[in-house]
Parts: sequence; structure tokens; C-alpha cells
Amino acid sequence: MIIIIKAFLIFITTLLGTIYILPKLMHIASTFFVTKEESPDIKYSLMDSPDNKRKVHDIPKPLVGGIGMLIVVSLSSILFVPPEDLNLRGYYSAVIILGITGVLDDFKELHHNWKFVMQILAVAIMLHYSDTALISLGNLLTFGSINIGIFAIAPVTIFCTVGVVNAINMIDGLDGLAGGIALVSFIAFAFLAYHNQQMNMLLLSISLCGAVIGFLRYNWYPSKLFMGDAGSFFLGFSLAFLAIYITQKHDSLVPPVAALLVLTVPIVDTLTVMVRRLIRGKNPFSADKNHLHHILLQYGLSVKSAVIVILCLCAGFSLLGIVGTLCKVPEYYLFFVFFSFFILYYITTYYAHKN
Repeated sequence: MIIIIKAFLIFITTLLGTIYILPKLMHIASTFFVTKEESPDIKYSLMDSPDNKRKVHDIPKPLVGGIGMLIVVSLSSILFVPPEDLNLRGYYSAVIILGITGVLDDFKELHHNWKFVMQILAVAIMLHYSDTALISLGNLLTFGSINIGIFAIAPVTIFCTVGVVNAINMIDGLDGLAGGIALVSFIAFAFLAYHNQQMNMLLLSISLCGAVIGFLRYNWYPSKLFMGDAGSFFLGFSLAFLAIYITQKHDSLVPPVAALLVLTVPIVDTLTVMVRRLIRGKNPFSADKNHLHHILLQYGLSVKSAVIVILCLCAGFSLLGIVGTLCKVPEYYLFFVFFSFFILYYITTYYAHKN
């Protein structure tokens, strides 16, 4: 009963707190920062101006959604999540570092090398203070559990966490898309954390759900603001942290492949786009219009319809991950679904883009 009350209170706190703080931050951004349209030579701004290339919005919008969510989630978690849970120290420290990095990148675009350094630093802090590492990939190939050697733990955890952070960052291309994907995933992780009896992870997931819903109040099409890199870094890292923490617990009831299914859409979309860029001899982090949401728009879907289609796809894979966990479906069957989707996605989006 106590956990239900805490869950309700932390959800309401983050929801109302985010709804309250975001208009204040929007006002600050629009009042104190000019746009590139007003001053073409401007180098520092928290207003995102349209560029008539990749961006689909046509008026400048504040990049403050991530700042607001990070502030509210941090404060609410301090209030409702037991402070004796030292494993969360690394999480809070890491998201603050990533939040600051994201704000600086929104304010004045940073070189991608600097962003990678800060992301790696954040994961290193998580590894050290939260004792959260990717130790096992589970039984993906029917040969038994794939355990990562002690010397490979840090590199693999860093690679996977940074990968998820950048997957959310790269898919953040339409109003409500990245926030909606994060919301669906946090709901799924809340169920999985409850199933695993990890109540603090349940509370953290619900806290993040409240903040994202409050953010979507202003980011759903037509949006009034964006989350910026501060938001995509924060949400991406939170998703990676929950995925690892929930599945790597000793005697965990949640297999790693369940978390992989929850994050299937952003992971597969990002891998596909990056592989194609490498094949073409381009920088894998260069900007283009080859993401799923771009293809859906090219085929005539509206922004809102494209977002809803992608969110339904995310919800389907998340539900599969939950049901597969509850029904104890063999991990290699679930991984086969993921791998089959990746191949099908790569082929269909390739021909869709060519046409």
C-alpha cells in the first residue's frame, strides 16, 4: 500500500511540476535568447530555428524541455526515493553531467567528440557509483547465457549505454516522437521493475513517466517547445540505466532480451541509418533524412500519424517483452523476433527510400 501511495505522489509531483516549470523556461528562452533569423551571426541561443533542410518546423522554438524534466525528476526522486539507495548516486551524477553537456550543446553546438567524452564519463560514473554494468546478454543463441568477461564489462556497458543515448537523440525528429517513445518504454520498465521487485526502479520509472507526460503537454504536435539535446541525453541515459539495472540484478526475473525489445525501434532505426551511412562512406553521425519518421512523411503521412504509427510499433514490442517475461518464453525466441525485425526493417526501408 505504501508503494502505491509513493508511486501516485511521485507521478503527480513530476507531472504537475513539469507542466508548471516549462512555461517559465519557455519565457526565459524566448525573452533572453535571440534566434538566428533575428541575428544570422548568432552563435549562442536556446531557440531552435528552422533550417529548411532536415528540420520540419517553420518557426523558432525553445530548447528547454530537457532542462525542465531533469530538474523536476531530480527533485521529486530526492523526495520520494529512499536516499539510502546508494546505487542511484551514480545515476543522478551521470544525468546531471549529461544535462549540462546537452544544455551547452543546445546553447552552442559542441563537437561530437566532446559529447562522446562526456557520455563516456557519465557511464563511467554509473559503473563506479551505481554498480550497474552489463554482465550477461542472456541466452540469445540457444547455447546458454552469454556472459561478458570481467575485462569486457566496462567497454560493453559504455558502448551499449552511449548507443541508446544517441539512438534517442537521433530519432528526436518530430513533435512528440522521442518523448512518446521514452514514455512507452518507461511504462514498460515500470512493469518489469515491479515484476522484479525493484521498487526504487519502479518509482524512478513512474517519476520519468510523469515528467514526460508533462513535457508532451507542450511538445505534442503542434509543439511549443523541444527537449533539445539535454532532454534526449537525459531520457536516453535513463532508459539505458533502467534496462541494465533491471535485467542485471542477481537472479533477475527479467531477461536482457526483454529490455532489448522495449528499445527495439530506436535501436534498429539508428543501427540501420548508421550502417547505410558507413556503406556510403559518410560519417555515421552525419545528418540526413533516412530515419523511419522521414520515410513515413515521404509516403504522405502527417506528422501526428507518423508519430502514432511509430509509438504503436514501440508499444507492440514492449508488450511482447513484458508478456515474454511473464510467460517465460525462451530468450532465443524473443531475440529471433528482434533480429527478424531488424532484417525486415533494413530491407523494407532501403527500398522505400530508393523509391
